[in-house]
This record gives sequence, C-alpha cells and structure tokens, in this order.
Amino acid sequence: MRSVLYLIRRRPGPLANETTDLMLVSGVFEQPVGVLFLDDGVLQLRGIANRQSPIKALAAYGVKNLHADAESMARNGMTLDDVPFNVQPADARRVRELIASHDVVIAD
Repeated sequence: MRSVLYLIRRRPGPLANETTDLMLVSGVFEQPVGVLFLDDGVLQLRGIANRQSPIKALAAYGVKNLHADAESMARNGMTLDDVPFNVQPADARRVRELIASHDVVIAD
C-alpha cells in the first residue's frame, strides 16, 4: 500500500479542515499516513485541547505519525509543550527525509 504524507501549511479554518478529513479517510483505510505541520499550519496545533478540532481525532483513526517543523513552531512562539498530543519535532533535514520517504505527498 502506498504511504501518504500530508503537508499542513494553512492556519486553522475550513480549507484546513477539509485536508484533515482526507487524513481521517486515509486512516480508516489503514493507509500508512504521515502528517507534517509547516509554516502557519503549526497554528492548528495551538490550543487544540480547548476547541473542537478534527486534528484531535487523528489518533483514533490510526494516524499517529505526526511531525511539526521546529523552525515554524519557533517562529510562531510555540514549543512541543503547547501541543496536547505526541508530535515529533522535525528540523530541515528531517522534513526532507519525510517528504522523500513517502510515495505520495499531498499539500493543503
């Protein structure tokens, strides 16, 4: 089965939620799925415990391979302590590795 990496670059909103819905569908069909939050996409991780967000459902659908660009988080004044679930930090080298290691890359 082909592995899919979702690149999340948009701040929270309707278009970002549509991409999250695609991630959930991939998880339902047990596709190997990775998610990489970049740029303004890391803002989707901020305050997630305090609001309704489809991102919170990812683990329940088997989507557990979550990464956040460390530079984007720092630029937005965030740390991993701001995220209420397990997200792995990714430096520039790791971002390139993630993109290269997946069969399909889908950007929001």
